[in-house]
Amino acid sequence: MATFTWNFYGSTGPAWTDISTNTVVFCGSTTDLSVPITVGTWNSGTHIGNGDPGADQCGANHARNVKYVSSTQFDSGSGTETLNDTNLVATECSLQVLFTDAASVATSNARFYSFDGTTETVESVGIESYAFQQGVTATTWTQINDDSGNIGGDNSGERLSLSDQSAATEHTFYIAVSARPESVGSKTQFDLGIALTYS
Repeated sequence: MATFTWNFYGSTGPAWTDISTNTVVFCGSTTDLSVPITVGTWNSGTHIGNGDPGADQCGANHARNVKYVSSTQFDSGSGTETLNDTNLVATECSLQVLFTDAASVATSNARFYSFDGTTETVESVGIESYAFQQGVTATTWTQINDDSGNIGGDNSGERLSLSDQSAATEHTFYIAVSARPESVGSKTQFDLGIALTYS
């Protein structure tokens, strides 16, 4: 049976830890998931909450935060850096998504996207966001949501295309995500998704 597992790097260890039924929360603080992001600025913190946002579930170490600076730059807490696989290593990424199957399978047409939590082809509400796949020699962010520009959802040109992977029982995707609000107020219609074809 094919399974996706979403992990964050932190918790006790630190180690990659299953998010399970919790949620990824982007906020304005490295230590407090209840601090909102100022409109027009990017996330200063990424946390794991048990609601929207709920109580912090990060454990001993908070989830890794990667902030969008420009199309080719990021800040993971050490100041502005050029976006590449050397400067942004796997364990600095916001998420690790594992795709596993009992049989050895190859993946294709994999993509990572943002949506409104109900319809996978509809953008998240009130959010602008970018994503980056680490480990594939990419050097630029991909915009995956811009509600004011009608961009987002699992639609061609509005999502992050992920690398194809050869046959194996486990496939790993390391993804950095950064988000900012387009208006004042909680943004609860903001979900992340991943899909692929395997054979």
